[in-house]
Amino acid sequence: MENETCLCFPSYRIANRCREFIKVKTGLSTKVRILQLCTPKPVNQEERLWRRECKITVVFVDEEIFPIMKQYWQHSGEIVSSRMAEYILHELEVKDNLKKMETTNNGRKSAAEDENRVNEEYIETRFGRSLNFLAADKAKFLIRKRIATKVVEKVDSESLTDLFSFEHYNENSAPFTTGNGEPLNDDQQLNSNVPAEAINSAGESSANSTFEDMTTEDLNYHVNPDTDVYLFPSGMASIFTAHRLLLNFDANRLSRSSTRQDKLVGYGPPFKKTVMFGFPYTDTLSILRKFNHTHFLGQGDSTSMDALKKILHSGEQILAVFIEAPSNPLLKMGDLQELKRLSDLYSFYIVVDETVGGFVNIDVLPYADIICSSLTKIFSGDSNVIAGSLVLNPRGKIYEFAKKFMKSENGYEDCLWCEDALCLERNSRDFVERTIKVNTNTDVLLTKVLLPQVGKLFKKIYYPSLTSEETKRNYDSVMATRDGGYGGLFSLTFFDIEKAKKFFNNLELCKGPSLGTNFTLACPYAIIAHYQELDEIAQYGVEKNLVRVSVGLENSDVLCRVFQRAIEKDCGRVREQNISYVYKKICRNFQCNVCSDTTNSEINSSSYCIIVKIARVGKKKFHATERRF
Repeated sequence: MENETCLCFPSYRIANRCREFIKVKTGLSTKVRILQLCTPKPVNQEERLWRRECKITVVFVDEEIFPIMKQYWQHSGEIVSSRMAEYILHELEVKDNLKKMETTNNGRKSAAEDENRVNEEYIETRFGRSLNFLAADKAKFLIRKRIATKVVEKVDSESLTDLFSFEHYNENSAPFTTGNGEPLNDDQQLNSNVPAEAINSAGESSANSTFEDMTTEDLNYHVNPDTDVYLFPSGMASIFTAHRLLLNFDANRLSRSSTRQDKLVGYGPPFKKTVMFGFPYTDTLSILRKFNHTHFLGQGDSTSMDALKKILHSGEQILAVFIEAPSNPLLKMGDLQELKRLSDLYSFYIVVDETVGGFVNIDVLPYADIICSSLTKIFSGDSNVIAGSLVLNPRGKIYEFAKKFMKSENGYEDCLWCEDALCLERNSRDFVERTIKVNTNTDVLLTKVLLPQVGKLFKKIYYPSLTSEETKRNYDSVMATRDGGYGGLFSLTFFDIEKAKKFFNNLELCKGPSLGTNFTLACPYAIIAHYQELDEIAQYGVEKNLVRVSVGLENSDVLCRVFQRAIEKDCGRVREQNISYVYKKICRNFQCNVCSDTTNSEINSSSYCIIVKIARVGKKKFHATERRF
């Protein structure tokens, strides 16, 4: 309809929650339409290898309401992935082209050309890049088992390799390179020491799979991959679901203690408040604020712990504490042991987002009721798939209710698209070894290059072992004893914002806001994530000149050279003793009147002169600057 816009969601129930959010924020009279679309089912066993019925739901609203709808889409993380969207578009396009094959003369391709293109895409998709959809359920089971154990313990000779016909998924992948193209040394290439488990071509479901109970280190915690681990289309979706779970638990309390008829769950009183402990990723705080109400204790240290105790001592009952382990971007670590003690004493629940720390580095299950994680990050590494996970602690106080909720009609939906699951399973086979490599790279980089610049170029380095003694103590108390380390994420702050800009621009690395990628990534985090609230976040220690770095798998010597060059350029020490400069004058069209002095002379408006500065380093010559007058 006119003046309407829309967003797509992976299920009707999710779309219905979006509609509820819109009406709460704008008023019950707001018009929201929902339309469900469905792709064709496979018609035979052969088609089941590459075709799957897929339902998506489209929510339509007036254009002026779109920002509200977009908030739900962004914060909830309940999204249609790019692979799922591509599959749906392809299926619907094929279906549409079969219905009408007529030539158009308005500048678009003819029907015959469209048909050829569809046939070419079909061949590529069917025989070139397609994955075996029947293996998706087993792939999801392997991912859940991998999460439950932190590593696959039972090794089978068969692997998933045969299911990946596109060459990108072959074992012999291209080497990682830095931003300036320097490859890894041959001896630094990674080969997984965690082989894949078998996935049979019949697509055996996890329900029929056998497994051994998984345990956390040094503790007899039994984690069932089928009933305790859940997969999501994004990390935010796992946090959002944990929040919904807790609100539904609190709704039971309200239904028992009052005659409340309102079926709305959350959105403020009479529901208990949650607590956000520490400065988190921005969408996490938005979930707690926009879908209920919360105490924000942004320092994430002993001062926040004192503030939490003050709230509890006042008699206020809180529903849960959400905490990142460690926090992003300041790498602070709260005292999980003390939080657990308070949780048992005051009957609230603990939700830990361990995305930054990672399954390999920290073991937080004994202190959490629910653990959430973005599998997009180090678990995948390749930065080509979005997913998340939620783990229930079998010894947690809310475990029995949580299992029932996840099985309920309004509970858990498996919206992780089959191709995303297959890709994630492939990527995560060596996540343990990659995590260890990243830990080592980060330690070398910090020790050799960055720490000597603290107090000179850098104001402070934020890293679990460096942020503060309190953070290091709290982190060490939950560090995994077998392969644990401090991770690959750190943040740098500067005395001078201009030097921060120059350092960032001189880093010959990939630039972007993600983390946990196999390649090193840098970003001006405060500017990207909090540009409209720089003054507000400064009170929590997040400075606008902060540069966050996620270390990858490159050769550590290469990484050190990249950062050393950026530091030297920032400090104006780029091997000046070996550089000689030659100025070459190029005059065009008119004679230049002031060639002898390009800095102080006035240039006639009719003159056109280019001064090219050429730098020589040894026998190498490169173009350095160009000044046009």
